[in-house]
Amino acid sequence: MFLYNADMRKDRQATEYGRETLTGTLVVIGGFFCALLLSRVRIHDLHTPLALGLLLGSQLAGFDPAPIVGGVILGAFSESRPYWQGVAVALLYWGITRIVLLFRKKCRPTFRFLIYIACVLITLPVSAVHGTEELLYGMISLSVSVLSAVCFRRVCQTVKTMHGSRMLTETEQGAIVLGIGTLLLAVSDAKLLLWSLPVTLILLLTATAVSARGVFGAAAGTLWSVMLVLYAKTDPVLIGSVALGALGAAAVREKGKLFIIGAFVLSGVLFQSFLKQQAYGMSVPNLLSAMLIFLIIPKDWLEYLRAYTDPRLYADRLAADSVRRTERRASHELERMGKLLGGLSGMFCTASEETESVELWTVQGALSVCRGCGRRSACWNDADVMREAVMSLAKETETENRSEPIGPIDENCRRFDDLCSSVRLAYRQAESREAVSRRAKSQSCFAERQLSGAGAALCTYARRMRNRARSTGHRERKIRDRLIEAGYRVEQTDVYVSEGSETISVQLRRPLKTAHSAVQWEIEQACGYKLRCIRVAQNKDRVSFEFEQDAELHAAAQVYRTTGDDTVSGDATGECRFPDGRICFALSDGMGSGKTARQESEAAIRLLFRLYHAGVRKELVYENVNRMLMAQNETEMYATLDAVSIDLNSGEAELLKYGAPPSFLLRDGQVSAITGEALPCGILAEAKPSVIRIRLKRNDRIVLCSDGVQDVLPEGMEAAIRAVADDPKKTGDALLRLAQSRGGSDDMTVMVIHVA
Repeated sequence: MFLYNADMRKDRQATEYGRETLTGTLVVIGGFFCALLLSRVRIHDLHTPLALGLLLGSQLAGFDPAPIVGGVILGAFSESRPYWQGVAVALLYWGITRIVLLFRKKCRPTFRFLIYIACVLITLPVSAVHGTEELLYGMISLSVSVLSAVCFRRVCQTVKTMHGSRMLTETEQGAIVLGIGTLLLAVSDAKLLLWSLPVTLILLLTATAVSARGVFGAAAGTLWSVMLVLYAKTDPVLIGSVALGALGAAAVREKGKLFIIGAFVLSGVLFQSFLKQQAYGMSVPNLLSAMLIFLIIPKDWLEYLRAYTDPRLYADRLAADSVRRTERRASHELERMGKLLGGLSGMFCTASEETESVELWTVQGALSVCRGCGRRSACWNDADVMREAVMSLAKETETENRSEPIGPIDENCRRFDDLCSSVRLAYRQAESREAVSRRAKSQSCFAERQLSGAGAALCTYARRMRNRARSTGHRERKIRDRLIEAGYRVEQTDVYVSEGSETISVQLRRPLKTAHSAVQWEIEQACGYKLRCIRVAQNKDRVSFEFEQDAELHAAAQVYRTTGDDTVSGDATGECRFPDGRICFALSDGMGSGKTARQESEAAIRLLFRLYHAGVRKELVYENVNRMLMAQNETEMYATLDAVSIDLNSGEAELLKYGAPPSFLLRDGQVSAITGEALPCGILAEAKPSVIRIRLKRNDRIVLCSDGVQDVLPEGMEAAIRAVADDPKKTGDALLRLAQSRGGSDDMTVMVIHVA
């Protein structure tokens, strides 16, 4: 194991070293080419302040200046008029800093800055060869190089510290924008007829920046156009056309890339309609080439850029990551607690002890008297017969009549009265001991079931939390993009896997211009499969939806009810859907009628659904509904409970009955009664429900009814259901009318469940 861990560490270190080596190589190559390009940006053809600013900025950021020095030297001779002062400054600055590092371990940024200023001032007279005017341009170049060094230092620090989980700050984004602008100046003279490379790049980069940052991207594009106009001395109309197109694109960027392209095209049409086309303007070649390249940029790339530059999205991502980490930690703690409860349950699961039976104790009580008798051998000659006689005496002693000797007990036994007393006492003690043992064993088994069930429920819930944390980001983006294109204002999308089924949670801002079914249709188009709505919750600001993949079957219930003498019915009904493709319908009838009975019946249904949602095993759900209802009641009240739990993927159904009347299954015109004998909830703690399991098919109907209907239609239920088999909507009404015609005055409720 230790060798394995050591190998893993070596592999990880090798991977990190390789990654750092690759990054370092790319930085060296990038620095060289940037210095080569920036050497082309000159002031009065002799000064290249941007290249020297890159050299100073990279040094202040801690990068090796050697490749940048090489780029400056090569770039100085790339033009017809070499830049000797720049070459001298680069070589002198690099040499002095290397000498300083030979004597000191570290060269502070302030000291590096002073060395650079000294090198420029020392070499400045070189430019005087071309005239005294060049000294003034040299001082201007020095100021520009210092300002650009500050910008490039920030860019180099960003490159040095950038990693996958960090967002670019506003300052870093501004420095990068300025750095890109200086590189655009390096290619300002690249043009062909009406096509210009810098203008094309400005349009392309502006469209990309607007897609990521909106108005901030529009400001960046405007800044780039201003820099190009000032440096290349082109027509200022370029600034207005780029600014107009960028602002229009920022206004419609949420609608997609086509709208951004349309905004730039509209701006180009407006400006080119009265201006002569030129290479440095928004000409047709510039506009088409930039927009075509922008169109083929993958949408995922733009989303990544937006995620790492938009502070609001970054804050949302941090919050989502924090929630997922919290859920992951909480799930581990819950699972640990569940395993602990499961371990504690083993303390109550003791092996069944071999206890002495009532018969053995009773016989020993008789022997304690017979041991002192001289004729004991005669009575106990046949031990089995004597044992039966002793047990007969023990059972007879419960009556008030005086017992008489039973063979093989001697009729003249002088200790018969003592024998009867001893047998009676031993028999009662044995029965009491056995009753206590049974009671203790029952309580121990109950505690073991509850603890193990609670532990299993916690472990199940922990797994659900972890599955929720494993959100599928690609599916979320597809759903979000689809809803945004349809005109919805999306606040949150969440896709996660629960119990092997994919669940989709969406939150939209109000008002919604379409029905809820239209939202479901849009999400189905994004997912590629049919969905079933689990939950819809809304308030004054937003609407939340929860969907899961559609199952093989569908089930819906219709409820019909009438009240008795009281205005409030004591019957309650409920329906609850679960993410794993199950649905539960329930009907409860509280004792009596009125508000109190209604509270009792609602409490029974509420407890049933809560236990199902908590992930408790079905066996414990059935047991605990009754016990928890008893614990909540301060008065002696009870309620019947009739529930149907259906697995819509397999058709398996369980009918749970606590004192409920028979239910009826209508299939292919035939009616079958489903009965179960059990006490109502809330009467006896040890009461258990009747559970009937059946397999449902399409077009099956299950009819649940309360006692008010069943009491007046004991024989006519099946005939009434069969009479309206062709029209499922008339089943409930027909049963209620028939019950009322026969004098029904109690609360009456009929629930018809249709499976399709």
